[in-house]
Amino acid sequence: MTAANAWRGRCLDLFARSEAAVSETLLVLANSSRHGAVVKLPHLVGQRFEELATLIGPTGAFASEGKASAAALLAFRPHEGLRASLAHGVGKVVLDQQGGWLLVLRTLAFRSKQPQRTVLVIEQNEADEIVKSLQTTGRRLVSELGNLRHTLGST
Repeated sequence: MTAANAWRGRCLDLFARSEAAVSETLLVLANSSRHGAVVKLPHLVGQRFEELATLIGPTGAFASEGKASAAALLAFRPHEGLRASLAHGVGKVVLDQQGGWLLVLRTLAFRSKQPQRTVLVIEQNEADEIVKSLQTTGRRLVSELGNLRHTLGST
């Protein structure tokens, strides 16, 4: 049980680092007057990712400077669905016959005032691959966004 919760915490930390880099980058973009772009600073994390994707995407105000960051953001985005389950899911850890753990995460969300229940089951052997991918794509995103902030802050 401790190992499953430690894995969950590690993943949440990787998400938090990526989310902080996105937020810091939005602040720099908002204070960059040379593009004349209107930069929203949304409250919700998912909306921050969307805003950044728009600004550094192919038709965004920061497309030329943000090309590498846009690619890193695109590579990170498939992990977003996991974030909600890890952060908001009620977890149960069970052991299989070989002693490996399975983490069962149940979430309840409301979409158009309708309940939407999800169950995510993660086996210990696939958890290692998930955290490696999240770590690789998250570190790349944090690095590229740092480079973008540096570029925009130095011009």
